Amino acid sequence: MNRQDGSLVSSSTGVFYPYQHQDFYAMDSLFLSHMKQEEVWDFQSVTQVHLGFLGFLTLRGFLRESLSLPKLQVKGLSKHWKTYLAKVNFLGKGVPWESQEFIPNLVSDSLIPALTFGGKGHWAHEFHWERVEKDTTSVFFSATNKQSEGDIAISDLMKDFLQYSQTHHYLDRAYIRKENSSYLYLNSKETNPRVFFRENPTDLPEFLFLVAELKTKNPTHSN
Repeated sequence: MNRQDGSLVSSSTGVFYPYQHQDFYAMDSLFLSHMKQEEVWDFQSVTQVHLGFLGFLTLRGFLRESLSLPKLQVKGLSKHWKTYLAKVNFLGKGVPWESQEFIPNLVSDSLIPALTFGGKGHWAHEFHWERVEKDTTSVFFSATNKQSEGDIAISDLMKDFLQYSQTHHYLDRAYIRKENSSYLYLNSKETNPRVFFRENPTDLPEFLFLVAELKTKNPTHSN
């Protein structure tokens, strides 16, 4: 359904400048801000690969696609970003955004993420991604174009996700977002995990999004 109208989309062109940080709330405010008809995202200040930025960018791309808007354009990617995206052939996975700079498809033995949560038929489009780096595994999950009736509980996603992740990992932090609310989960070795709830209404179509960082339970350290 084309929901491209004056209440959802501005007719102007927008250039966005994210900067490097770890704050999911700040990512939320920027990447779920009001849509522009044409968009360019300049990543020159985000030099290091971070799955939070990649996840939110991909979510925005899918939301734009559901609104029948042009693909968002990305520029200013550092050599770290280009190397990572090329190695895993990320742009070849059907993601709804384009790089203005050439990113080759490198032949590598990198494992393709094979996540097993979700997939209950609630959404027409689900996209999973995973990145392993030393003892940390980063994950994001984006679901758009709702095709089932009724509300979809965040608790159902978290139950599936925790069952998937807890075999070899423990959850360090996670951010879960719907079109009207969000949950931030923070683990701590000193205290019990903390969960923060916010009502964050948007004018965007229904969606479900998760970005999480997991720590390996028994990491192996090289000498």
